[in-house]
Amino acid sequence: MSIDAGPPAQPPQLSPDGNWVWDGSQWQPVASAGAAPAHAGVFKAYDAIAVEPVAPTIEAGPPAVQYEQQYPLPVPAQDYSYGGSQPDLTPLWQQTKGGGYGRYLYFVAAIALFVMVLIVLSSMNFVQLPFINAGSKSNQNQTAAKPSPTPDTSGSDSVRADRFVSGTLKPELDAVDQLRPALYQWCSNGNLSSNCFDSLTSVDQALTKLLSGIDTGDVPGCIAAPMRTVRSAVRGMKDQVETALKDFQSNDKNSLASAIYNLSLVRKSLDGDIAATVQAQKKCFTVVLPTWVPY
Repeated sequence: MSIDAGPPAQPPQLSPDGNWVWDGSQWQPVASAGAAPAHAGVFKAYDAIAVEPVAPTIEAGPPAVQYEQQYPLPVPAQDYSYGGSQPDLTPLWQQTKGGGYGRYLYFVAAIALFVMVLIVLSSMNFVQLPFINAGSKSNQNQTAAKPSPTPDTSGSDSVRADRFVSGTLKPELDAVDQLRPALYQWCSNGNLSSNCFDSLTSVDQALTKLLSGIDTGDVPGCIAAPMRTVRSAVRGMKDQVETALKDFQSNDKNSLASAIYNLSLVRKSLDGDIAATVQAQKKCFTVVLPTWVPY
């Protein structure tokens, strides 16, 4: 080791970018590997220094933009191959409301209601309906076409009395007497059977017909007095039958049996009234008297 040896040489001071070197008084450019000789470094010792180029900086690109789907994806068609019923895909505005017969039912119901209202208004005389009035008029005409029977008043009093007694009174009374045996058989003991009810109904209808014949028949004046008694007895028989019918409806056996018994009593009294009528008939005039002759 030499005493005269100076301090070790210090490396040159480079700029941070490596392109300049400090020569002690000023910055000098550093010679690069491909530089021309004219641009050589100031210090020959540093000519061999090669400065590697700085790696280029890669700038970060903009972040990836997430684009939103602008168009909806197609909806997959439903699969009905499992065998279930197919849905009704008909638009609502094209579907028939109420089924195929719904509107017809509404129409028919509206017509029926309208006709009912018209009938009620017609019955209250607010509206006159031709078809209803025609029916009522036809019924009135039919009623008018059946006038009450006019008794035959021709002939003398004797002829008229015989015609009434033989043609009206006795036949109608015989019809009642033909029904009485069954009535006594089924109802005398208060038997509430259907046979008793049928017998009561039949006798009641026969008595009604007998009363009508007496009221509408031609009764000459010579038998008028005994016929009033006959009519009263027939009316009494009918009253007893009507009482028996009410007792039958109320299941009153005792009252029913009592009414049947009273019926038989009234019928026995009627025989005397019929005999009185026949006696009076014999006194009737056999000639036609003038209208001014009193009885």
